[in-house]
Amino acid sequence: MRVIDSTKNMNVFKATWKYFIDKGAYLLLISVVPSLLIPFLLSPSSTLYYLFEYKTINPQNFGDMYLQMRDLPFSYWYLGLIGLVLLVFSIAITLGVIDRHMRIGEFTVSPSRVKNRLNYNILTALRFGITAFAAMELSNLLTSVMYYLWWVTFKSRVTRLVFSILTLLLNQFIMLAVMSWLILWSPYCLHTGLKAKDAVVNAVRSMSGRVIRTVFTLFSCVAPIELVMIITGALNAGVIAEFLLDVISYMVVVPFYITLMYTLFYDVTGTERMDYVRKKNDIWSKK
Repeated sequence: MRVIDSTKNMNVFKATWKYFIDKGAYLLLISVVPSLLIPFLLSPSSTLYYLFEYKTINPQNFGDMYLQMRDLPFSYWYLGLIGLVLLVFSIAITLGVIDRHMRIGEFTVSPSRVKNRLNYNILTALRFGITAFAAMELSNLLTSVMYYLWWVTFKSRVTRLVFSILTLLLNQFIMLAVMSWLILWSPYCLHTGLKAKDAVVNAVRSMSGRVIRTVFTLFSCVAPIELVMIITGALNAGVIAEFLLDVISYMVVVPFYITLMYTLFYDVTGTERMDYVRKKNDIWSKK
């Protein structure tokens, strides 16, 4: 593959947001159902909201602290598991929709193409889904461990809170960095025929010099949602509001990440995007 050097400009940032603003509504619809179910098993905001309870919390042990961070009843975990299964299917469909549009210039979410997209993309989507779930759960677990460490180490609640906030910020940055390093893994699996391990190596190598800008692009999507979460936590808006924000975060971040993934892949490999060509040649298209 021909590799071009675009590490010193913001083309990918602008191209990703332009594509997502143009086609994001369709992509969000694909992920609605799994996004409604996954928070019952894995909340992306539990470690954040827990910080707003520091004046009243009094965990007896680590297990008690970890369970207290789950706003939704854990007895409904099976709904989250169903959501994860459906997420794999929605990822496979989204991969196919975006790739087909960029590769041949045809954007369609027609049900008639679902079978082909699942047959071609399902294994890659499964790897992607399992890896993302494991990474998020591990991040939440490590954050919880550090929270508990500060709880038993310091007597002052203010000191505990300060160290916990720093822990959360550091873990979120690490999570974004890991997601950025591995963002080209799935496209390399799908388009080069490489084994998963070899695809990871090529993905990491291709991201050299691009990670920080990719982190910034991901953060530009995550930050507005997280800001609303902070306001929600500060106002103590309740479980329903927190649940809805979790749903929105899954529904928005996953398709945005896949959009960024393919924007980067076509940029890194120097492959001409046919959605640009078709739009330029279409006299009826909006300029």
